[in-house]
Amino acid sequence: MWVDADSIILNNDIPVEIFLPPSDLKDIHLVATQDQNGLNTGIMFLHVHPWMISFLTETMGYPLYLPQIDLGRSADQEGMRRVLKKTTGGPSGQGYADGVSYLPRPWINAYEWDWAYEGKRGDLLVHFPGLEERRWPHMAKWLNIVETTPHEWNLPLEDTGYINKTTTYWSQMRSAKECIKSAEKKLQSGEAVSGNTKEAVGALKETLREKSDDMELVQQRLEDLDALIGMT
Repeated sequence: MWVDADSIILNNDIPVEIFLPPSDLKDIHLVATQDQNGLNTGIMFLHVHPWMISFLTETMGYPLYLPQIDLGRSADQEGMRRVLKKTTGGPSGQGYADGVSYLPRPWINAYEWDWAYEGKRGDLLVHFPGLEERRWPHMAKWLNIVETTPHEWNLPLEDTGYINKTTTYWSQMRSAKECIKSAEKKLQSGEAVSGNTKEAVGALKETLREKSDDMELVQQRLEDLDALIGMT
């Protein structure tokens, strides 16, 4: 697990393993979050695997091989975001887009804004991105809280809602991948399917790649494809 230095753990009763994909979802190697700017690399889970070595190597080499592309002030983050969009190359020849899963960001990466903390009691941590020099008084406030009154934010795991949320999330991810696999098998075999099946597969794949943190959208795409398979 990678955690930026401008983060503070608020609830040490949360086992971070709860956010990892189940063992049967073997093709997910990066668990991360997104905000209004896209990928945020402040909090991530990285699987020690050839996929990850290849991904990090390409990310580090990105500004060297493509110096004409301006990656902005967060070059590492933007480089990762661009490499993750690849659907060719990489260890399997299929790029990296299918190897990442985005959790709803507040679960593991709740932000402190200038005006307030977006999280709630029981949340894992507080992160201070984008505050620049203004982060120091904010961090001092939270460090004082966790050192003097940690009970104000600690909650037992079973009282946080994390168990139900993560179980539902990974179950949905499993169902979506199984549905895609089933639909693609039918398409490849030449079995009669609805004319919209290929497009529905593409829509669900794209949602898993780009917006898996939007569980309502994933569920809608999943139901759309499942309905088409059921019609055949």
